[in-house]
Amino acid sequence: MPQSHLPKKTIAAIDIGTNSAHMVIAEIDHVGEMRILDNDKVNLRLGKAIEADGNLSEDGIQRTVETLAHMQEIIRPFHATVRAVATHATREARNHRRLLREVERTSGIKIEIIDGIEEARLVFLGMRYGLALNNIPCLGVDVGGGSTEMIVAKDDEIRFVSSIKLGAVTLTDRFFKHSYGVSAFEALKDHVHSRLAPLEQEMSGLSFERTLASSGTAKAIAFLHAKLFGNVSMSDPNGYILPRDDLFKLGTLFASLMTPDKIREATGLDQSRAEIILAGTVILEELTRLLDVKEWMITSFGLREGLVADTFYRATDAPAGELPDIQWHSVQQFARRLGLNQVHAAKVKLLALRLYHQLAPLCLKVSSADTSDADVKALKAAAYLREAGKFISNPQYHRHSQYLISNSRLPGFTESERQLTGLIARFQRKGLPSADHPDCAELTANDLKRLRFLSGILRLAAALDRTRQGRVEDVEVDVSGQVVKLSLIHSRERSPDVELLKARLEQSALEKSWDLELGFHTRPAITVESR
Repeated sequence: MPQSHLPKKTIAAIDIGTNSAHMVIAEIDHVGEMRILDNDKVNLRLGKAIEADGNLSEDGIQRTVETLAHMQEIIRPFHATVRAVATHATREARNHRRLLREVERTSGIKIEIIDGIEEARLVFLGMRYGLALNNIPCLGVDVGGGSTEMIVAKDDEIRFVSSIKLGAVTLTDRFFKHSYGVSAFEALKDHVHSRLAPLEQEMSGLSFERTLASSGTAKAIAFLHAKLFGNVSMSDPNGYILPRDDLFKLGTLFASLMTPDKIREATGLDQSRAEIILAGTVILEELTRLLDVKEWMITSFGLREGLVADTFYRATDAPAGELPDIQWHSVQQFARRLGLNQVHAAKVKLLALRLYHQLAPLCLKVSSADTSDADVKALKAAAYLREAGKFISNPQYHRHSQYLISNSRLPGFTESERQLTGLIARFQRKGLPSADHPDCAELTANDLKRLRFLSGILRLAAALDRTRQGRVEDVEVDVSGQVVKLSLIHSRERSPDVELLKARLEQSALEKSWDLELGFHTRPAITVESR
């Protein structure tokens, strides 16, 4: 079935893990755009509910049955297709079939027991939905409560996959069951190293350009890193970069605090996460050393989102390997929800990209072949969403646009990409970016230079469609030294007098930002007359 004809579906995905049960309800449309409608989480701690004989305890079964019944009540008004999977703890329980029967009898939900290999595949599919990973070989790691899943893949081509019985909950229960101390901690580290060491040889011939980490442990570490090292609050860690040295510093901090109470008091983590963060961090640290990872990109998309996507493609017989341009579709979807004029937005985007590719070699001192994909994507999104803030209020809409873009969940965008896109929209009008501006305080000198250039491009592109009538069909740039002449190409029937005036009003700001001398003139498009 062609993707343009795929129906829109609402899907509820439930993940019953060793530590907790998570539920997400999402709407996924014909272009593969996923929109989260609701979610829920319950700390079940099934790993602790497995008794000495290998069976889930009666209390563990009852809590799981009640939890899924409650989740079904949340799902019911959405009329969603429900798919539930259970991972390590349920998989290992000898009486898991009884649990499955009780859940289906009570709530009607059928639980699938998936192995670690399928779990890794679904996790990576979710990662691909959350970040722009097309055509990039990646290592994906999910440190769970009972096991750690690893996958090396490029798009839907899986090159390596492994599931290792090392999890934050099971390790905590094994090594810190009676007390916390240096000897127990050293034993934990030795055990993790011995279990993960074979990976060094198994993965020696594999290469990957990006290293991704999902799961509660990874997200908690990202939030703490932003708080303790960046002194910033973060709404969504998707795409957050965690350098290896800073991961080791956090690991040292957790080890020095050792006990859950001290970790909770020092970091603000909730009790359930504080109890297992030390063991989870040890796993991630050891993988970092063994595989020589320079940095981790944290993703808030994983098993549940992968399950939503997989369910959608199964229902529609569409190839799951052919993901759409997640970034661009999320921008368009956001624009539709805000009621933006998409004809005008598309025109501003087109003009902005034309200006960028012609001016970047001069302003950024790079060849046209070496222009930054990240800059292009951010400019493209900022141009399309520049009026997002009018959804809140017309006055100061550029500030509101920055807030909405920076704090919205735009699938496919990393945290830094959202922030850059928001800053470009912020400085499309009024003041110019400067080192002493509060919004630019964290920028390097090079980042500030890029922002001045990109926001200036957006200022000019917006001016060139001021009447929203598409009068400027194209822009041509002629460079002579530090003098730049811009020709506004227009049809013979419609002269862009207003656009020319507005461009000249921005001239002083642009010359200051770009350190150039600008000149504007209009020129009718050349038409070829038929004989």
